[in-house]
Amino acid sequence: MSRYRMYKYVLEPLEENAQWYLRIWMCDTYCPILIDSFPHISFNFMSGPDGTCESLFSLNQSQVLSLQNLLEIFKAHLLLVKNKYITPYFSDELYQCFALDFNLEENKETGGFEYTRYGRLEHLAKENQNAEARGDLVDAFRDLCDNHPSYNRASIIIPVPPNPSKVFHLPVEIVRELSGKTGKIDGTNMVHKIKETRKLKDLSIDEKYNELRGAIKITGDVKQKDVIIIDDLYQSGVTMWTVAQLLKESGANRVLGLACVKSLRDTDNV
Repeated sequence: MSRYRMYKYVLEPLEENAQWYLRIWMCDTYCPILIDSFPHISFNFMSGPDGTCESLFSLNQSQVLSLQNLLEIFKAHLLLVKNKYITPYFSDELYQCFALDFNLEENKETGGFEYTRYGRLEHLAKENQNAEARGDLVDAFRDLCDNHPSYNRASIIIPVPPNPSKVFHLPVEIVRELSGKTGKIDGTNMVHKIKETRKLKDLSIDEKYNELRGAIKITGDVKQKDVIIIDDLYQSGVTMWTVAQLLKESGANRVLGLACVKSLRDTDNV
């Protein structure tokens, strides 16, 4: 599986000993993120019922709110990891990556597919250059950055770079607005396409990787910095992971990804 969503969790106080109880599913996926995000909390996860894991710990009210906010991010959005198609090309360059949602969902009545809420926003913002839709996407990204400790700590936001001939590029517009709302550095000028690339959906994974590696250059100082990459549509992941790989080679500390939407499939030809 290359995408995850935490559909439920249990977080509740235990009045008898002033502790909190947490139970989550998909432990291998989410426990490391929680432990890394809240190093001051001694989770000490143990196996629970039905494939869950559980923990008891002491928290003040502010810590409870921060933990709950992160758990709600896990419920609301998709955590993306390397799929089997791109695993041979990458290791751990991208520390974490989230998409707000899938671009499409099945209509149970008709059997066809229609836009999700974020899929429609991405479509309007990209194809119609709709400023209101773009603003809604920026607000969702800002909320994630505010409430996810790793994204909150990042100091630079960069877009997946466009072809030199492209006039309008949604990731660039999102980075400009998101930088203003979060106080993070707009890193648009830190990454560039130095030549035109072919349409990626027509290429094999190997061709995509080689095409992008020879076309993108990191031109800014990212040494020891945590950097967020913004893209509109995450399909195979080659583009996002390639930019992350180049950032790591340029000395970046942690590289995190944010995509407006994820395609239903892991290949570009959806």
